[in-house]
Amino acid sequence: MINSLLAIDRVAFTLFNRPIYWYGIVITFGIILAFCLYLLLAYKRKIDFDFSLELFIWVIPMAVAFCRIFYVVPRIGDEFSLSSWDGFVNAIDISGGGLTIIGGIFGGAFGVFFCCLRNRKYSLMRVADCVVIAVLLGQIIGRWGNFFNQELYGIEVTNPSLQHLPFAVFIEYTGKWHYASFFFEGTLNAIGLAIALVMYFVPKKPLKNGTFSIFYLGWYGLVRGSLEFIKGGNPVTFGNSNVKVVQVICYIVFVVCVVLQVLLQYGKINFETKWFERMCDKKRQLTCEKVRENKLLSAKDDASQNQEQTSELITLEEVKYNKNTNDGDEK
Repeated sequence: MINSLLAIDRVAFTLFNRPIYWYGIVITFGIILAFCLYLLLAYKRKIDFDFSLELFIWVIPMAVAFCRIFYVVPRIGDEFSLSSWDGFVNAIDISGGGLTIIGGIFGGAFGVFFCCLRNRKYSLMRVADCVVIAVLLGQIIGRWGNFFNQELYGIEVTNPSLQHLPFAVFIEYTGKWHYASFFFEGTLNAIGLAIALVMYFVPKKPLKNGTFSIFYLGWYGLVRGSLEFIKGGNPVTFGNSNVKVVQVICYIVFVVCVVLQVLLQYGKINFETKWFERMCDKKRQLTCEKVRENKLLSAKDDASQNQEQTSELITLEEVKYNKNTNDGDEK
């Protein structure tokens, strides 16, 4: 009765005598497609390509690192040991799976913050809104990496009529059929992605900065909390009840995000800080002063220096343009 799902090898192929896992291929493919979607979203919000490339360099490594850290730390002493070099190598080896998405959210958020802080060119929430929508796409694809690794599955499915995809998946380790949690989560996130894209592209006037960041957190809480109903293991509960602590927290996050979304859209709250805006204004002023000085000396400079001044002038115009588009979107 066990179908061909059981025959899928975790190793896709070998390269220089090293195994290349399907998990890594799927995760990489998800990252690439997510970045492509981000570029499309960023283009609509007038975020330039150079900034996007730098953002990619910041966000991806930090997100992956935090995903692994959040997975390893709770398991130190049980599954992982850092007392030896081999134990450390095993802890940072993600080829066999072991990434916690909540850690990636924190890592990605730090990456966005540091990149925006270094450039002082675009609003933090303006950039984050583009990133979180792309993250949804990355999660949808990345969950199939869990399928190849036979992880992220739910409780046992005893009904023979449901012992097949998309309802269940056979797990070699247990020798039983379990709910295909990875598929359910991917499907629900696909619905969330569709809603987010409609909200992003359909309205003639862009929604306020922070809208999609709140939407993502709320949607994550709703999906994660709902999947707790079929999650196995030994979850932490309130006392002797069957009420799971994680599930309650997730639903609280969802409710809080709904309230924040309403307050944001009605103008009662604002996630843009005056501190960051002042830093951006200071950078623009310094750039303007530098360009003015170069223009005064342009008649005395040689051809190579004139080329540098032209580049500075282009930069100034880009900064002015970005400032204008930022103001237009935030109104």
